[in-house]
Amino acid sequence: MHHRFARLSSLFLCAAGLAFAGGDYWNVDEGGTTMKFLSLPVSPRSAGLAGSGIASPEGFSEVTRNPLATTACDKSVAGVSEILFSDNIGAKLTSVYFGLPLGLFNTSAALEYLGYDDIEGRDEDGAVTSDYGAMAWDAQLGIGSKPSIFNWAVNFRFASQTIEDYSASALLADAGTSFKPSQYITFGAVITNLGWVSKYASGKESAPLGLQAGVTGNIPLYERFDLALNADVYRRADYDPEWRFGSELRYKKVIALRAGYALRGDTDGGVSGGIGLNFDTFEFGYAYDAHPAVGGYHHFNLGIRF
Repeated sequence: MHHRFARLSSLFLCAAGLAFAGGDYWNVDEGGTTMKFLSLPVSPRSAGLAGSGIASPEGFSEVTRNPLATTACDKSVAGVSEILFSDNIGAKLTSVYFGLPLGLFNTSAALEYLGYDDIEGRDEDGAVTSDYGAMAWDAQLGIGSKPSIFNWAVNFRFASQTIEDYSASALLADAGTSFKPSQYITFGAVITNLGWVSKYASGKESAPLGLQAGVTGNIPLYERFDLALNADVYRRADYDPEWRFGSELRYKKVIALRAGYALRGDTDGGVSGGIGLNFDTFEFGYAYDAHPAVGGYHHFNLGIRF
């Protein structure tokens, strides 16, 4: 049954990708999406790899942006991730996640909150007015296969964003599938933020629909080290595709050193890097994600297995 579902999910992703490639829902004007924070890498591992590695997540900490993270573990995990943005943005994003193997499947849940500092208001002539606030949050539930050769997962999400006195809500879904023909290579693809967004008082915007596909190669080095190399292509509905590359050097699966580069065309491509520590009970991660236009982001994660 699992293999049959995996094949069906693969066909679904391919069909959806082809359908959206030529539709108005997929080809949105630049800047025409809302709730863009839902497309940012959150976990330190994803951020340290510049958003690559979609085919081979390593734990539930990645589940808010990669549905396949639900399939990555066979132990229960609870944790928190946080992004500290640069002073140019003045915001902080906190994610709480939970993963639980349950019978034949893995399940996951997550809750996020994005808060901004006071934002300087300006009128139509550019004159300074009073400050205003903004915030956003989302909650999601997911289900996926146990770790296997074929993996599949889906997430369902409710999101809300408020900017000054304007608010919008969204009902969204993610779906992903991966194939690991050997211990040395894994292929994967995901669709994220597919769904409906309500209107703001100022007009209608689209969901930050994304499509990402990638491959991970694993190279054993001596007896205690292994090297993972990732190459992904990602596209969000309101801008051109970008290439994401990342490498991860692991020692006994306890310590991981990560580095990545995102090639974003004419926008702010940049390097990233980080470290991960995994023990029997605890996991910790840190990453720095460079964005030349607005400054770098700091990513932290702490998880507990039980």
